[in-house]
Amino acid sequence: MKKLIWLFALLTFAYSATSTDMKSTSVDPYKKIKYFKLDNGLQVYLLSDEKAVNTQISLKVKVGYGVENDENYGITHLVEHMVFRDQRVPHHDYLDYIKDKGGTYVNGYTRRYETGYLATIDSNRSYWIAETFADMVFDKNVTDDDIRVEKGALQTEIGEFRWYHKLLWDIGKFFKTITPPDDDIFTQDFALKKEPELPAKYKAQLNNKEFTLPKLMAHYDKYYYPANMILTIVGNFDTDTMRHLIEKRYGAIKKRGREYAKKPAENPKLNHKPYRRFYNGLGENSAYIGAKYIIDDYKKYLILDIYSANLAERLQQHMRNKNGKTYSVNPYEFSDRKASVTAVTFDSLHGRFQENIDIVNKTILNDIKDLNDSTIDDALKSYEEKYYKSIEHDSASLVSLVDMAQYLREDHNITDKSSYDLFKSITHQEIRDTIAKVFKPENRYTLIYRDYYLFPMEMLVISLLSMILFFYIYIRVYRIGLKNQKILYTHRDVVMYRRVSNRLFGFWILLITAIISNIVWEWIKYIISDTIMDDPNYLTTLDVPYSYIATILDPIGYLILFVIIYYNFWRYYARIDITKEHIIAIGNRVIIIPKDKIESISVVPWRIGLYRSTIGSSLLFWKPLVEIGLSDGSRYYIRASQADHLREDLTKWLKEDRA
Repeated sequence: MKKLIWLFALLTFAYSATSTDMKSTSVDPYKKIKYFKLDNGLQVYLLSDEKAVNTQISLKVKVGYGVENDENYGITHLVEHMVFRDQRVPHHDYLDYIKDKGGTYVNGYTRRYETGYLATIDSNRSYWIAETFADMVFDKNVTDDDIRVEKGALQTEIGEFRWYHKLLWDIGKFFKTITPPDDDIFTQDFALKKEPELPAKYKAQLNNKEFTLPKLMAHYDKYYYPANMILTIVGNFDTDTMRHLIEKRYGAIKKRGREYAKKPAENPKLNHKPYRRFYNGLGENSAYIGAKYIIDDYKKYLILDIYSANLAERLQQHMRNKNGKTYSVNPYEFSDRKASVTAVTFDSLHGRFQENIDIVNKTILNDIKDLNDSTIDDALKSYEEKYYKSIEHDSASLVSLVDMAQYLREDHNITDKSSYDLFKSITHQEIRDTIAKVFKPENRYTLIYRDYYLFPMEMLVISLLSMILFFYIYIRVYRIGLKNQKILYTHRDVVMYRRVSNRLFGFWILLITAIISNIVWEWIKYIISDTIMDDPNYLTTLDVPYSYIATILDPIGYLILFVIIYYNFWRYYARIDITKEHIIAIGNRVIIIPKDKIESISVVPWRIGLYRSTIGSSLLFWKPLVEIGLSDGSRYYIRASQADHLREDLTKWLKEDRA
């Protein structure tokens, strides 16, 4: 009996020790990543996983659209296509050749600062794909016919040039230069400089037809050298064997170079002002609530990623699972050059939207004051399970691990610790301190889209009413001139009328005035907001009801400006109304010609000196005009499609009354 008791105690101890050891020992998915650099400068990342079925190879070259100009825009993309070509392989194309050998995915891409080549294949061919990529990238045998084929394929991808492409681009660029700057959080809130604008797309369409093999090879030789590349291989293979192969095949490439695609400086500076944007009438309710911060420390990013994921989970449980007041709550993050925003996003029905916004803000405020240990433990446990312990063994998941290791090395100069190491070093107090520091009121981020304020479709109603008011004012603006000259008449007083301007010409006057008014009105709002409120986007920082009032007042201000510009800066007359006592020219302004002061009516040829005295406009500007001479010596010239007919009618009108 004593032996059984001792045996039971021994087994219990063993189980307890094993269980404790299992809990305390975690497998770091990043530990298997091997990084090394060849003598020729090629950087290599290897990750072997015995459970992986496929192997993926990736070769990144630091060259892209960012190194191009108007004259060679598109050349990097065509070189990417050219690299796949070779006269010595089947089909003269590595893409099809690799697929013939079992490749399940083969592709290339060209971005602003990077060109890449990818292939996925069964792990039994891991070493073969590594050797094949070395041949494909560094040992080229390409002919003019290869270039002809790839130029045709690329032309299909980017499209043919059409004559209107340049016109549309120039018009768009012109309006971009004369309108206020766009609302850009990275330039305004983080003081980041805008990246240089890429050339027009039509430039690539034109250039593609002119590129020659020598030009392509010169670009290839300039940027395709080992020190300008990063090789990544993940899958099921022996790491030592793969490293030996890479050192032998890739290390033999002695090609040198200096040119590479230079990314803009990563030096964001927070303006320490809350980012608040509110937009109404967009069909649905959605909110993004969080904070702005700078990723100057990877652990800070990691903590905020953990917190936003946990915050979204807690809000989901409360707002959806418990109260049914939203469909989903999700973490949300975006960044550029270490300027970043961390937030949660959710949608909601109209009646519950503001309540949900208040719940999110209150939850964040409570977390800043007192984030308890239990919540932190839940957040860390959930994050660890999702991002470290539940890593799949597919090639895409393995590549993401390598990408993170590369990010730590290149952006944070962290080479001795993995993402998991940093995660495990996070303390509860660090989480509390980071949240309290990042989520200060001056760094808060709020972006709200509301469907409506008073009633559904209200923005559509406001737009329709504004349009009706716009056209009403447009066709009645001439009454300002009539009132100023104290002339009143009705349609019964008109004995005849004639159009003196082409309707198309009138449409262009209307369109040009509307565009100019819109641009000027946007500048007025921008300058006033920037000067008085110290925020050029102040109007979008207003929430309801003030944003609703601003939405209503906005078209009113625009219409007032339109009337001022239309009435004062144009000389446009659409028609003449003839009453018993006057000839009245009607347009954006009014000219009154008293009948008793008319001495002569005749037809004269058009000449350029008569422009300012001409009533009416037409594309057929060279046609004769009807001249009306007054007793004071002044002259008016009326444009008509049939000048002789108008002269006869006016002469008859003049004589009848005098008789």
